[in-house]
Amino acid sequence: METNKSKIDQLLQKYKEGNCSLEEIEWLQHALSTADIHDQDAIDQAIVANLLQPSSVEKMSQSRQKIMLENIKEQIQRGTEDSDEISDMDAESMSPMQKKTIFSIRWPYWTAAACLLLFVFSMVFQRQQTSPVHVDSNLAGIQDTRKDIVQPGGNRATLRLADGTLLELDKHASGIVMGESITYENGKSIAAATLGKQGMTVDPSKVMLELTTPLGGMYQITLPDGTKVWLNAASSLKYPMSFAKNERRVILLGEAFFEVTKDSSRPFKVLSKGQEIEVLGTAFNVNAYPENTAIKTTLITGKVKLSNDNRASQAIYLQPGQQSINTNSGNIQVANVDTAPFTAWKDGLFYFDETPLSDALQQIGRWYNVEVSYKAEVPQTHFYGRIKRSKPLREVLEVLEEGGVHFELSKSQEKNILLVTPLQ
Repeated sequence: METNKSKIDQLLQKYKEGNCSLEEIEWLQHALSTADIHDQDAIDQAIVANLLQPSSVEKMSQSRQKIMLENIKEQIQRGTEDSDEISDMDAESMSPMQKKTIFSIRWPYWTAAACLLLFVFSMVFQRQQTSPVHVDSNLAGIQDTRKDIVQPGGNRATLRLADGTLLELDKHASGIVMGESITYENGKSIAAATLGKQGMTVDPSKVMLELTTPLGGMYQITLPDGTKVWLNAASSLKYPMSFAKNERRVILLGEAFFEVTKDSSRPFKVLSKGQEIEVLGTAFNVNAYPENTAIKTTLITGKVKLSNDNRASQAIYLQPGQQSINTNSGNIQVANVDTAPFTAWKDGLFYFDETPLSDALQQIGRWYNVEVSYKAEVPQTHFYGRIKRSKPLREVLEVLEEGGVHFELSKSQEKNILLVTPLQ
């Protein structure tokens, strides 16, 4: 902890001087909230003396201030909820590890501290709103008008029917529901008449449909068995009009989150790039983009079985909180992970937790439909923190520039190109 203490002191001083990056603030928040209980008193005094400085907040860019405000509000909300849960728990029924975890986090203290931070940030931000706004001009090629700012992705998808008919789905709806007809989640029918032409004399489990999202799009689908699937940008899901009697099988390319309806008589199988996942009823995320060198499967609840084509003897099982990395060579490695960064996309967040620059920009490129290009060698920066995917691209990039990189946005044949260069 001595090393952490030294780093905490250094970061508190940097924060006071207004030189603390967003990633360092995220690290500081994590280090403080998980510090050993015996070290908390000294740390608390340092926070009171150094952290709540309006002058430090004033030196931040407004985009950083907005993001910090949102994170602080979320911290307060989590603190209140966790405090309520703790008060309802029977202390005698807790294990020693539970007690240590609960009392070392000290949510009531952090909720109060976050409230103070919220007050400081709100006062500074409000004062700045009454002053002339100076727009950051770091992003070359972007004019200072709202219409020229690259906006985030949204609900966009197409549905290909068995006869090849391609339906563009409603951008104002978030998903579709499969049944005797296909409807939006609000019950509005989309393809009842067309489905009658799909050759229903054929076994419906052989009639395949395909839901596809473009770059900058995402969509949900409720499959015929009630299973819910969230499809991320640049992804596709092939599935039958009705599942077979002995199994439920779909094919995924890209990324999706599954909440599988339990059916012990029909295992649910997901095929993607040579990997097969088999479950009965569970929640998990699969990242299987064609350009990636590995498939990442992250289990939230339940249990899944993974195997590669023609390698049934090498099947492995995942437990909740585990992630498998299946390389193109067929080698599968399993590790315990924090699942939140791998599933936050479906809840509208970029969640970076020691995320390499290239991985962060890959996510951003897909969601904002921009092509990422690198000029010269850029630093091997890692990012921490959460950013809403509903923000314009400019605000996201302003935060990432804290990591020692510079961005230039241009257009080439109607395609947005994001050039990444080292910060001079």
